[in-house]
Amino acid sequence: MKRFAGVLIALLAAIVCLAPTHASAAKATGEPYRIGIILPMTGRAADYGADFNAGAVLAMEEINAAGGVNGRPIELVLADSKASPKEGVSEFKRLVEVEKVPAIISTMTHVIVPQFPLSRETNTPMITVGAITPEIRTAGPTVFSNYPLADDEERLIAEYAYKTLGMRKAAVIYENSAWGKTLADIFSAEFKKLGGEILAEEISEKGGRDFRSQLTRIRATDPPLLVAYAYYGELGLIVRQAEELGLKTQFMSMGAPQNQAFAEIAGSAANGFISGSPRWDDNAPQVKEFIARYKKRYGKEPDLYGPYFYDAVRLFAAAIEKGGYSKEGIRTGLKSLGDFPGVNGTMNFEKSNVALLPLRFVEFKDGQWLPAMH
Repeated sequence: MKRFAGVLIALLAAIVCLAPTHASAAKATGEPYRIGIILPMTGRAADYGADFNAGAVLAMEEINAAGGVNGRPIELVLADSKASPKEGVSEFKRLVEVEKVPAIISTMTHVIVPQFPLSRETNTPMITVGAITPEIRTAGPTVFSNYPLADDEERLIAEYAYKTLGMRKAAVIYENSAWGKTLADIFSAEFKKLGGEILAEEISEKGGRDFRSQLTRIRATDPPLLVAYAYYGELGLIVRQAEELGLKTQFMSMGAPQNQAFAEIAGSAANGFISGSPRWDDNAPQVKEFIARYKKRYGKEPDLYGPYFYDAVRLFAAAIEKGGYSKEGIRTGLKSLGDFPGVNGTMNFEKSNVALLPLRFVEFKDGQWLPAMH
């Protein structure tokens, strides 16, 4: 059997890329190829960080079990951003200057934006995962994203609300951050452009526990649709408290609620929530095989974002195979991969540093996210 990295390059379209067979592969040995990964492992987004890390570790384990890259293993050097911009910058510097990693995976808009100048100045390629700020497009030649950005995502969410759900009026509640405001502004502008009306806009505080004042003001406008932008903890409380206040509306957001913790916090109020995200095709054979491997490894279903970290590690592994284990070699390798078969869909960085993937809409029903039937 060919080594895993060689399969990645030579057989990009094959399912074997996503479901390697380990039986006949020589285990990777020698000095590892090290990749930095900055995640919120502690703090208010620690549940996200655990899921993110699970996806990345699974990719590392599969690559190494299948022979590694050029026979050498991949090693992830984990850093904790604590969901803090300051910590994110500090950890980026440590990974580059002390750990000497030539490539980094990072996440969360407010964490990655201050890292962009460091990426450019040190010529360190970074893949951002799950962060959707349009600033990524202009961050420089060293910054990549395997996740579609807000100017594409929120436009499609607005179109789905207006054209598919038939909504003509909506309210918006968003987190008090650049991330929350950016998403809300894009959705509102696109919804109005289509002919829709925004009845109310409210702001929620990061780490807040009581959103009843904002929800009471929203309830007074009787919106048929409430679009909410917040992380899963606050989002779960918003949905639950809305139900307690008797606010009957269709909730909708991007991918943030596709986390088990959201459903646990929201309780029965989570039912009917619609989420639009660049989600994989649930019926694709490689997706079913990935889910089976993930469940075998962790004993649970993967969340929305973990598989993107899985793909990010595999992207860097393929780039090292293609361009060599150096900052410039990895950056060049990413640009020359062609159509890379990620578990989430085909990705290509040749013309843009941002991968384009289709948006899919799911609805929370009976304890799980199912394709929205509207």
